[in-house]
Amino acid sequence: MKKVFKKLLTVFAVIIIFLGISVGYGFGAKKINSDLTLSGLFNTEFYLTAHRGFSSIAPENTAPALIEAGKAGYYAAEFDIVPTADGIWVLIHDDTVDRTMNGTGEVEKLTYAEIKEMTIDSGNGIENYPDLRISTLEEALEICIEYSMRPMIEIKGGTADDMQSVLDIVNAKGVKDSAIIIDFNKDRLTAMRALDSDIVLWHLTNTVDGEAIEYAKQNNAGIGFNFGNPKSYFYIKKAQAEGITCASWTVDIPFVVDVLNAMGVDYITTNKILP
Repeated sequence: MKKVFKKLLTVFAVIIIFLGISVGYGFGAKKINSDLTLSGLFNTEFYLTAHRGFSSIAPENTAPALIEAGKAGYYAAEFDIVPTADGIWVLIHDDTVDRTMNGTGEVEKLTYAEIKEMTIDSGNGIENYPDLRISTLEEALEICIEYSMRPMIEIKGGTADDMQSVLDIVNAKGVKDSAIIIDFNKDRLTAMRALDSDIVLWHLTNTVDGEAIEYAKQNNAGIGFNFGNPKSYFYIKKAQAEGITCASWTVDIPFVVDVLNAMGVDYITTNKILP
Protein backbone atom coordinates (compact mmCIF):
# COMPACT_ATOMS: atom_id res chain seq x y z
CA MET A 1 0.00 0.00 0.00
CA LYS A 2 2.77 2.41 0.92
CA LYS A 3 4.70 1.64 -2.28
CA VAL A 4 1.63 2.35 -4.41
CA PHE A 5 1.04 5.55 -2.47
CA LYS A 6 4.60 6.74 -3.10
CA LYS A 7 4.44 5.94 -6.82
CA LEU A 8 1.20 7.88 -7.23
CA LEU A 9 2.64 10.91 -5.46
CA THR A 10 5.75 10.81 -7.63
CA VAL A 11 3.64 10.97 -10.81
CA PHE A 12 2.07 14.22 -9.66
CA ALA A 13 5.26 15.66 -8.16
CA VAL A 14 5.78 18.67 -10.43
CA ILE A 15 2.10 19.67 -10.38
CA ILE A 16 1.94 19.51 -6.62
CA ILE A 17 5.18 21.43 -6.16
CA PHE A 18 4.06 24.38 -8.22
CA LEU A 19 0.56 24.29 -6.77
CA GLY A 20 2.09 24.26 -3.32
CA ILE A 21 4.42 27.14 -4.08
CA SER A 22 1.64 29.27 -5.53
CA VAL A 23 -0.86 28.58 -2.78
CA GLY A 24 1.19 27.64 0.26
CA TYR A 25 2.99 30.92 0.72
CA GLY A 26 -0.34 32.69 0.94
CA PHE A 27 -0.93 31.18 4.34
CA GLY A 28 0.13 33.45 7.17
CA ALA A 29 0.03 30.79 9.88
CA LYS A 30 3.10 30.50 12.06
CA LYS A 31 2.39 26.80 12.63
CA ILE A 32 1.09 24.09 10.31
CA ASN A 33 0.32 20.63 11.66
CA SER A 34 1.95 17.81 9.71
CA ASP A 35 -1.38 15.95 9.87
CA LEU A 36 -2.34 18.21 6.96
CA THR A 37 0.06 16.18 4.82
CA LEU A 38 -0.86 12.85 3.27
CA SER A 39 2.45 11.56 4.58
CA GLY A 40 1.35 12.38 8.11
CA LEU A 41 -2.13 10.97 7.51
CA PHE A 42 -0.74 7.65 6.28
CA ASN A 43 1.99 7.61 8.95
CA THR A 44 4.83 7.37 6.45
CA GLU A 45 8.21 8.05 7.95
CA PHE A 46 9.87 11.44 7.67
CA TYR A 47 11.94 13.62 9.98
CA LEU A 48 11.32 17.32 10.52
CA THR A 49 14.06 19.75 11.49
CA ALA A 50 13.29 23.18 12.95
CA HIS A 51 14.98 25.83 10.78
CA ARG A 52 17.17 28.14 12.89
CA GLY A 53 15.24 26.68 15.79
CA PHE A 54 11.48 27.16 15.79
CA SER A 55 12.04 30.49 14.07
CA SER A 56 8.43 31.19 13.18
CA ILE A 57 7.56 31.76 16.83
CA ALA A 58 10.86 32.82 18.44
CA PRO A 59 13.83 34.81 17.12
CA GLU A 60 16.03 32.74 14.81
CA ASN A 61 19.22 31.13 16.10
CA THR A 62 18.47 31.85 19.75
CA ALA A 63 18.08 29.75 22.87
CA PRO A 64 14.30 30.40 22.97
CA ALA A 65 13.94 29.20 19.35
CA LEU A 66 15.79 25.99 20.18
CA ILE A 67 13.79 25.46 23.36
CA GLU A 68 10.52 25.94 21.49
CA ALA A 69 11.70 23.43 18.88
CA GLY A 70 12.40 20.97 21.67
CA LYS A 71 9.01 21.52 23.28
CA ALA A 72 7.33 20.99 19.90
CA GLY A 73 9.06 17.62 19.50
CA TYR A 74 11.18 18.25 16.41
CA TYR A 75 13.54 15.47 15.36
CA ALA A 76 16.37 17.96 14.96
CA ALA A 77 17.14 21.64 15.38
CA GLU A 78 19.15 23.44 12.72
CA PHE A 79 21.20 26.49 13.66
CA ASP A 80 24.00 28.56 12.14
CA ILE A 81 27.40 29.22 13.69
CA VAL A 82 30.14 31.78 13.03
CA PRO A 83 33.38 32.21 15.01
CA THR A 84 34.12 35.48 16.80
CA ALA A 85 37.50 37.21 16.57
CA ASP A 86 38.62 35.29 19.66
CA GLY A 87 37.42 31.91 18.41
CA ILE A 88 34.07 31.50 20.15
CA TRP A 89 31.43 29.88 17.94
CA VAL A 90 28.17 31.82 18.25
CA LEU A 91 24.70 31.29 16.78
CA ILE A 92 24.05 33.75 13.97
CA HIS A 93 23.22 33.45 10.29
CA ASP A 94 24.77 36.59 8.83
CA ASP A 95 28.36 37.77 8.45
CA THR A 96 27.44 40.84 10.50
CA VAL A 97 25.35 41.48 13.61
CA ASP A 98 23.48 44.36 11.95
CA ARG A 99 20.24 42.60 10.96
CA THR A 100 19.46 40.79 14.18
CA MET A 101 21.20 42.76 16.94
CA ASN A 102 21.36 46.33 18.20
CA GLY A 103 24.94 46.78 17.07
CA THR A 104 27.06 46.79 13.94
CA GLY A 105 30.12 44.98 12.70
CA GLU A 106 31.39 41.73 11.28
CA VAL A 107 31.03 38.78 13.62
CA GLU A 108 34.52 37.48 12.88
CA LYS A 109 36.07 40.87 13.69
CA LEU A 110 34.25 41.30 17.01
CA THR A 111 35.18 39.54 20.24
CA TYR A 112 32.67 37.43 22.09
CA ALA A 113 32.65 39.97 24.93
CA GLU A 114 31.79 42.75 22.47
CA ILE A 115 28.92 40.79 20.93
CA LYS A 116 27.67 39.69 24.33
CA GLU A 117 27.13 43.35 25.21
CA MET A 118 24.59 43.62 22.38
CA THR A 119 20.99 42.46 22.48
CA ILE A 120 19.00 40.64 19.84
CA ASP A 121 16.33 43.07 18.69
CA SER A 122 14.54 41.42 15.77
CA GLY A 123 12.77 38.20 14.89
CA ASN A 124 9.42 36.55 15.44
CA GLY A 125 8.13 36.96 18.97
CA ILE A 126 11.00 39.26 19.96
CA GLU A 127 8.61 41.20 22.20
CA ASN A 128 8.50 38.14 24.46
CA TYR A 129 12.26 38.08 25.01
CA PRO A 130 13.60 41.36 26.39
CA ASP A 131 17.37 41.58 26.83
CA LEU A 132 17.95 38.49 24.70
CA ARG A 133 21.65 37.75 24.10
CA ILE A 134 23.57 35.66 21.61
CA SER A 135 24.15 31.95 22.35
CA THR A 136 27.26 29.84 21.91
CA LEU A 137 27.56 26.49 20.18
CA GLU A 138 28.03 24.85 23.56
CA GLU A 139 24.78 26.35 24.87
CA ALA A 140 22.90 25.24 21.75
CA LEU A 141 24.14 21.67 22.10
CA GLU A 142 23.08 21.59 25.74
CA ILE A 143 19.52 22.51 24.72
CA CYS A 144 19.51 19.82 22.05
CA ILE A 145 20.67 17.27 24.62
CA GLU A 146 17.98 18.37 27.07
CA TYR A 147 15.22 17.86 24.50
CA SER A 148 16.74 14.82 22.74
CA MET A 149 17.00 16.66 19.41
CA ARG A 150 19.69 16.02 16.86
CA PRO A 151 21.82 19.17 16.45
CA MET A 152 22.07 20.19 12.80
CA ILE A 153 24.98 22.61 12.77
CA GLU A 154 25.35 24.84 9.73
CA ILE A 155 28.81 26.36 9.53
CA LYS A 156 28.58 29.89 8.16
CA GLY A 157 32.03 31.26 8.84
CA GLY A 158 35.61 30.42 9.62
CA THR A 159 38.07 28.46 7.52
CA ALA A 160 39.06 24.85 7.02
CA ASP A 161 41.61 25.32 9.82
CA ASP A 162 38.80 26.15 12.27
CA MET A 163 37.00 22.82 11.89
CA GLN A 164 38.97 21.10 14.63
CA SER A 165 37.53 23.53 17.18
CA VAL A 166 33.96 22.68 16.10
CA LEU A 167 34.72 18.98 16.31
CA ASP A 168 36.30 19.43 19.75
CA ILE A 169 33.13 21.06 21.08
CA VAL A 170 30.89 18.41 19.54
CA ASN A 171 33.04 15.66 21.09
CA ALA A 172 33.22 17.41 24.46
CA LYS A 173 29.42 17.58 24.60
CA GLY A 174 29.14 13.90 23.65
CA VAL A 175 26.93 14.48 20.61
CA LYS A 176 29.19 13.36 17.75
CA ASP A 177 26.96 10.37 16.98
CA SER A 178 23.83 12.52 16.70
CA ALA A 179 25.25 15.74 15.24
CA ILE A 180 24.82 16.61 11.57
CA ILE A 181 27.32 19.12 10.18
CA ILE A 182 26.08 21.01 7.12
CA ASP A 183 27.82 23.59 4.96
CA PHE A 184 27.84 25.12 1.48
CA ASN A 185 31.62 25.46 1.67
CA LYS A 186 33.38 22.37 0.31
CA ASP A 187 36.78 23.28 1.76
CA ARG A 188 35.43 23.31 5.31
CA LEU A 189 33.46 20.10 4.81
CA THR A 190 36.43 18.31 3.26
CA ALA A 191 38.58 19.41 6.20
CA MET A 192 35.98 18.13 8.66
CA ARG A 193 35.88 14.77 6.90
CA ALA A 194 39.67 14.53 7.04
CA LEU A 195 39.47 15.08 10.79
CA ASP A 196 36.72 12.55 11.39
CA SER A 197 35.69 9.69 9.11
CA ASP A 198 32.37 9.00 10.87
CA ILE A 199 30.64 12.26 11.71
CA VAL A 200 27.57 12.95 9.57
CA LEU A 201 28.21 15.62 6.95
CA TRP A 202 25.79 17.11 4.42
CA HIS A 203 26.90 19.35 1.57
CA LEU A 204 24.39 22.13 0.99
CA THR A 205 23.60 23.02 -2.60
CA ASN A 206 20.81 24.80 -4.40
CA THR A 207 20.74 22.07 -7.03
CA VAL A 208 21.32 18.33 -6.89
CA ASP A 209 23.36 17.47 -9.99
CA GLY A 210 26.18 15.21 -11.11
CA GLU A 211 28.84 17.39 -9.53
CA ALA A 212 27.05 17.40 -6.17
CA ILE A 213 26.67 13.63 -6.29
CA GLU A 214 30.35 13.11 -7.10
CA TYR A 215 31.45 15.36 -4.23
CA ALA A 216 29.15 13.54 -1.81
CA LYS A 217 30.51 10.15 -2.92
CA GLN A 218 34.11 11.22 -2.50
CA ASN A 219 33.54 12.64 0.98
CA ASN A 220 31.00 10.20 2.40
CA ALA A 221 28.51 13.05 2.71
CA GLY A 222 24.82 13.59 2.24
CA ILE A 223 23.25 16.34 0.15
CA GLY A 224 21.02 19.10 1.49
CA PHE A 225 19.15 20.81 -1.34
CA ASN A 226 16.74 23.65 -2.00
CA PHE A 227 13.38 22.05 -2.78
CA GLY A 228 12.39 24.93 -5.08
CA ASN A 229 14.72 24.00 -7.96
CA PRO A 230 12.91 21.48 -10.21
CA LYS A 231 16.21 20.33 -11.75
CA SER A 232 17.13 18.58 -8.52
CA TYR A 233 14.25 16.14 -8.79
CA PHE A 234 15.85 14.51 -11.84
CA TYR A 235 18.96 13.65 -9.80
CA ILE A 236 17.58 12.62 -6.42
CA LYS A 237 17.11 8.96 -7.36
CA LYS A 238 20.62 8.87 -8.86
CA ALA A 239 22.04 10.16 -5.60
CA GLN A 240 20.03 7.71 -3.53
CA ALA A 241 21.17 4.82 -5.76
CA GLU A 242 24.72 5.73 -4.70
CA GLY A 243 23.68 5.49 -1.05
CA ILE A 244 23.67 9.27 -0.59
CA THR A 245 21.19 10.75 1.88
CA CYS A 246 19.18 13.60 0.36
CA ALA A 247 17.63 16.20 2.64
CA SER A 248 15.59 19.27 1.71
CA TRP A 249 15.25 22.83 2.94
CA THR A 250 13.29 25.00 3.72
CA VAL A 251 9.84 23.49 3.26
CA ASP A 252 6.78 25.27 4.67
CA ILE A 253 4.25 23.78 2.26
CA PRO A 254 2.48 20.52 3.24
CA PHE A 255 2.09 19.43 -0.41
CA VAL A 256 5.85 19.54 -0.89
CA VAL A 257 6.44 17.32 2.12
CA ASP A 258 4.32 14.68 0.38
CA VAL A 259 6.26 15.00 -2.86
CA LEU A 260 9.61 14.72 -1.14
CA ASN A 261 8.45 11.85 1.02
CA ALA A 262 7.24 10.01 -2.07
CA MET A 263 10.72 10.37 -3.55
CA GLY A 264 12.39 8.99 -0.44
CA VAL A 265 13.57 12.35 0.89
CA ASP A 266 12.85 11.75 4.55
CA TYR A 267 14.80 14.64 6.13
CA ILE A 268 12.99 17.95 5.76
CA THR A 269 13.85 21.30 7.30
CA THR A 270 10.95 23.65 7.97
CA ASN A 271 10.09 26.96 9.62
CA LYS A 272 6.61 26.03 10.73
CA ILE A 273 5.38 22.52 9.88
CA LEU A 274 4.94 20.80 13.21
CA PRO A 275 6.02 17.21 13.84
